[in-house]
Amino acid sequence: MTQPSAALLASWATDLFGVTASATLLPGELDWNARLDVEGAPAYVLKVHHPATDPSVLALQDAVLEHVALTAPRVAVPRLLATAGVSFGGHARRARLLEWLPGTVWADAGPPDEARLRALGATVARLDAALAGFDHPALDRPYRWNMRQAAALLGDAPFVDEALRPFVHTTLSRLDELLPALSALPQQAIHNDANEHNVLVGSDSGIAGLLDVGDVVRAPRVCGLAVALAYAQFGQDDPMAAALPVLAGYHAESPVTPQELALLPDLVDVRLAMSVVNAAVQRRSDPGNSYLAISQTAVRGAIESITREPRELREARFRDACGYRPIPRERRIVAWLQSAACDPAPVIDRNLAADPPLVLDWTHTDAATIAAVESKVSASGHTFGLGRYREDRDVYRSDAFAPSQAGGQARTVHLGVDLFVPAGEPVFSPLDGTVRSVAYRSDPYDYGGVVLLEHATDDGEPFWLLIGHLGREIVSSLTPGQRVRRGDRIAWVGVPAENGNWPPHVHVQLFVTLLGRSTDLPGVIERENIDVWESICPDPNVLLRLPVSHVPARDRSKSELARRRRANLAPVLSLSYADPLHIVAGEGAYLIDADGRRYLDLVNNVAHVGHGHPRVVSALAAQAELVNTNTRYLHGTIIEYARRLAATFPDPLSVVILTNSGSEANDLALRMARTVTGREHVLVLDSAYHGNLSSLVELSPYKFNRAGGNGPGPRVRVCELPDAYRGRYGADGPRYATDVAAHCAGAPPAAFLHESILGCAGQIEPAPGYLVAAYAGAREAGALCIADEVQCGFGRVGSHMWAFEAHDVVPDIVTLGKPIGNGHPLGAVVTTPAIARAFQTGMEYFNTYGGNPVSCAAGLAVLDVLRDERLMAHAAEIGAYLTAGMTELATRHSIIGDVRGRGLFLGVDLVEDRNTKRPAAADAAARVVESAREDGVLLSLDGPHGNVLKIKPPLVLTRADAEIALATLDRALAMAGDVTA
Repeated sequence: MTQPSAALLASWATDLFGVTASATLLPGELDWNARLDVEGAPAYVLKVHHPATDPSVLALQDAVLEHVALTAPRVAVPRLLATAGVSFGGHARRARLLEWLPGTVWADAGPPDEARLRALGATVARLDAALAGFDHPALDRPYRWNMRQAAALLGDAPFVDEALRPFVHTTLSRLDELLPALSALPQQAIHNDANEHNVLVGSDSGIAGLLDVGDVVRAPRVCGLAVALAYAQFGQDDPMAAALPVLAGYHAESPVTPQELALLPDLVDVRLAMSVVNAAVQRRSDPGNSYLAISQTAVRGAIESITREPRELREARFRDACGYRPIPRERRIVAWLQSAACDPAPVIDRNLAADPPLVLDWTHTDAATIAAVESKVSASGHTFGLGRYREDRDVYRSDAFAPSQAGGQARTVHLGVDLFVPAGEPVFSPLDGTVRSVAYRSDPYDYGGVVLLEHATDDGEPFWLLIGHLGREIVSSLTPGQRVRRGDRIAWVGVPAENGNWPPHVHVQLFVTLLGRSTDLPGVIERENIDVWESICPDPNVLLRLPVSHVPARDRSKSELARRRRANLAPVLSLSYADPLHIVAGEGAYLIDADGRRYLDLVNNVAHVGHGHPRVVSALAAQAELVNTNTRYLHGTIIEYARRLAATFPDPLSVVILTNSGSEANDLALRMARTVTGREHVLVLDSAYHGNLSSLVELSPYKFNRAGGNGPGPRVRVCELPDAYRGRYGADGPRYATDVAAHCAGAPPAAFLHESILGCAGQIEPAPGYLVAAYAGAREAGALCIADEVQCGFGRVGSHMWAFEAHDVVPDIVTLGKPIGNGHPLGAVVTTPAIARAFQTGMEYFNTYGGNPVSCAAGLAVLDVLRDERLMAHAAEIGAYLTAGMTELATRHSIIGDVRGRGLFLGVDLVEDRNTKRPAAADAAARVVESAREDGVLLSLDGPHGNVLKIKPPLVLTRADAEIALATLDRALAMAGDVTA
């Protein structure tokens, strides 16, 4: 039927919905669609549905849009505004008015980068999550685009282009095998059509929305994911490389199970086959509709690419993208090869377990060096040479190793171990097995004579050993199916003329799957696929049994690190900065990235005496070389450290217990206080943070009153923050302390726990007189006073070793962490003899690593450096210079509301209005930090509103460093759009 004109559709919009607009026709499969522009700007979409459209399907679409709008506002789908009936050509049709979503359809948005592909996956996952609770009878309708029903399309396969018919037939015929596993998965409503014309890309290159819910069906969610993966591959040089970020984005939002991943390669194939069949059928019935062929060229390209890659390899790559081991059976095979049950014979006539090899480095070499390998090994006195597993080599220069597709990588990473011995030496089977295949591959740089042996674990799990660069006589001495015994001679080392023109050696490579291949299996792969192929081809040294495997360290790019981090580390771990840094070294007050750029570190109060301080490094190494054990043995280092540490505290603080972190120290202090007092309640300050253990999150308003928190528990009482800048009593500390006394009036607390300077609260030093009055109120109620010095201790405040000393109080317990070991895991509790004795109830306190000699050596070195380099006085001097400089900046930048702190524990409070002290917006504060980072200075934000610049650098910060910091902050404030006062 002829489609009506744009003018007619515009008149329907006016007559049916009261919308005066110009119309632009949009493509459609069966329906008539138009964009409606009001006053020159797109505002609506008019859809006029085919007369044969089932009313229940339209009701389904309406219900889906309403459900998503109500339950998932983060997911952008068009809102349904109105519906009406219209007649045309003697047929009644349903018209629907939907809002226009701004954006560019994926097909017209240009080549997608990895971020956009990930965003697509995340968007589909969010929509799937929203639809999981939706139900409607029409979800189970017979439908040609439902993968669960795709086998019915086989009858239309004859209409498909002859070149694609084998793929379609093979793929759809397999569906019966897949249905039991598919049916075992949870079934839900899925969008089912995230194709390149239904995905909108925003101006920021993110996903602006998903269109067209006409294909919504009930199926496992992995079917909808397969649709997104299938279409994301269209037009890509490496289609699988485009699919992987989509999958990773989906998995990050809604984890994909191994059971779903096992089906995913086949379901992607099914979707492509469905597209081919349905397009062929529709073209037969409506040959003039060009929309029906809109994706078919891209579909053909995707199919051609898919058929070149083994299905098992695709599944392995999918699993790897989600952080699972690519080949699950690898773990079992490697475990057996490492066990006592496996007793391999040497592959060559050498004692590999005792004779050290000459380790060859082929990462950067030339033809002359390669040719001289045999003489080099002989002259070295070693009995054989070793070519390393997983070595990224530059020796593979022929076309055989060139990229397989445009923009791809050459194959350079070696997957076996090379054993260099003279030509003609015998080669042996390490285990009982069977000759799977044997060949002579004569091309330059190929294997030459090569055999593939099949072995099995005690449980019958097969694995394979490829041994190459053998003599050509192997093809006559071995036959497929032939049994070989452990230690049987199976071949001889080939000469260069018959081993691919390489120096005489044996290439040994382990396979846990053959990917449908034989002696043509690759011995070298691309860098970007190392993680997958490490699982396919584990290090063969599990079989060779060399005492040292000599595997080179991985050198991952920044993007690879980020991708691997997302796959294998929990997403709850955050990264600093919009463009995260790839830090590889540190020196003094500087961090150094992978490109050698130095960043002035104003954030890291852990590297207290400077990154990589040589005295700390030397102390760690020296003690680690001697012994590292626990506190159940007498050892001089822990005694000396405890004595030296206690000597820095006022009486009666003289007893030390060592832990691994500040969080452990605070947890132990809490346990001591509750044991000694027999009470449970704890008083804490508002916005305080005391550690990441569950017991401490319960005591940290900075955590429990923010996103993900559940508020204070029944044993916690939150006292008013004595904030001299924003607090209601200004600098009148004793007035704030009345809140401590008030909280003690009910059930008496076990402890009053406070940071001596509050970090996460915004670098806030308690108002003058507060701690004296608060301690008095808490102690009158019988509570112990615990000073958390985890962030601010060890001379950082400049005036004192411990920040509590500046307030004329002596706590009952002090906790230490972060800077105590200059980055080595170490923490401490320091308390009085009386409390330590009262804590001795018969229940031993034992911490496996707390107080180990290596940690104590690091702690002693930190104390030595603090003393010898006079870093406490240095902190006072440089801190005063920074404070004066930032105070001067405040005269020129109205965004600075307050400069506060002591020594090198400083904060800059950014505000929108100095009079109201309204905190600066999070994005404005973040712009300051990001601008400074671009300029080579690292800052961070803290405080309940994320508006306080925290400045807690290594104490070795120099005057010149401070000048750089001030100049950079000046520029960052200006670039962030600050209004000059």
